[in-house]
Amino acid sequence: MASNQGTVTKGAAAADPHKQVREPERARRIHIAVPVKVFANIKAADFQTCCTYEISLTGVRLVAAHGIKEPGQVIVLQRHTRRARYKVIWIGEPNSPEAGQVGVECLEPNNVIWENEIKARIAQSN
Repeated sequence: MASNQGTVTKGAAAADPHKQVREPERARRIHIAVPVKVFANIKAADFQTCCTYEISLTGVRLVAAHGIKEPGQVIVLQRHTRRARYKVIWIGEPNSPEAGQVGVECLEPNNVIWENEIKARIAQSN
């Protein structure tokens, strides 16, 4: 769940400092702790229960997700009976404020695993 905030000058716009290309706004997200099942190996039935730290419709920040080894790894998250595949985007560095946290992005954007109450809270967030 990389941050895409701010205005960045790129490409042809860099030649003209008055013309800037705006990157997409940061996705709406909420800070909420809900349990999810994490399947770190998508070919195995083993899972662990983790807590979310932050949720958007396209990504999640997880806390204490063991078995997640590297960015690019594909995992499955399950909330109640809904499952979706996610790709690991970042892993918090040891001894940093993000230590023990993992950012993942949904690979199935039309398959939202969150219940309607959470989706509504995300839609109303700033």
